[in-house]
Amino acid sequence: MLNKIKQLLPASSRSLHAMHDDINRLHEELERIYHRIEVADNGINMNINYKFDNMAIPIIESIAQNLDAHDEHMKMFAWEEYKRPEETIQEAKERFFKELPKATGGLRLLQLGCGKLLGEFDTLCKENDINYWINFGTLIGAIRHQGFIPWDDDTDLGIMRDDLEKLCDIVEDDNRYKISIVYDRFVHCRQVRFLYNDENIPCFLDLFIYDWAPSTDNKFAEEQRKLRVQMVEEMESDRALTFWHDEPYYSGENNSLIQKHYDRCLEKSKAAGIICDKEHAKGIMWAIDNLDDGKQKQWVYPIADLFPTKAIAFEGTQLEEPNNPDLFLWSRYGDIYELPNDINSHFQHVNHNELESGSSNLAMKRLLD
Repeated sequence: MLNKIKQLLPASSRSLHAMHDDINRLHEELERIYHRIEVADNGINMNINYKFDNMAIPIIESIAQNLDAHDEHMKMFAWEEYKRPEETIQEAKERFFKELPKATGGLRLLQLGCGKLLGEFDTLCKENDINYWINFGTLIGAIRHQGFIPWDDDTDLGIMRDDLEKLCDIVEDDNRYKISIVYDRFVHCRQVRFLYNDENIPCFLDLFIYDWAPSTDNKFAEEQRKLRVQMVEEMESDRALTFWHDEPYYSGENNSLIQKHYDRCLEKSKAAGIICDKEHAKGIMWAIDNLDDGKQKQWVYPIADLFPTKAIAFEGTQLEEPNNPDLFLWSRYGDIYELPNDINSHFQHVNHNELESGSSNLAMKRLLD
């Protein structure tokens, strides 16, 4: 993918090479600093703590600042070189991402399957008066690529808790689909997914839960965070959950022992007036069921920024996006037209190579025919 991106950029110049050389030299200096720290840590210097805090850390911070500055300079230079005379920088960025080649092989097969599942999910929701919206990377993909981000292999949706409960009831009577709940001990979350019943089809939609909130005041979000931290601490000290340590992605018969912690936290949140029913709501709140990895900087949004949702094109079909998608994205990602850091390191949720042959490949092709 990096090579394909480089092909879209203009030919390198001496100034660009010079910047690369500067960054390489800074990286080498940083490696030397790390080596000196390692030697000191082996006991050579009795004043390791003093020297690390007062000498090494300031040097490392200075190098990091220089690397960040060079990175910004190179981005500015690259975009100036890439843009056409009649374009603004923003227009050049939008064109760049639109021209990125789509995924190929097993990854593209998975994306097309998830796109079909998305279309069916949208129809199911509209037939049953259920609200949802595309979220996170899927929302970026719709805005920036009119489909999947080329290196993305998961699909993110937002849904209100009451609509999720309604969806679960509907799916129970529909043999085409299922909803799975997996309890993830690493990040203490409930992983909720909408899938095909056919286990040979690995496509899934991640459903992130939101609750109704009586206010958009950030103090309510902070109280919600505190309740979630308390819930996690109680989970960690609960001896009845030792089985969760052995099977950190759990969906077995002891689900209720984990679920009771979420239920208790939810009741505390209601009792404290942090969340409420739809009739008394002024905002929506990131639910305690979801992970808190620090990336979700904003936990509460005005209702008008989400509803009514709007139609947006995605892989040839029409899906729903938030009424104010920029707010949802900016609060988590900042500028979505900056080059991301995970082009080569994006976590694979499904083994793409396995989709190129075998039973999953046949099932996916039947699905897409």
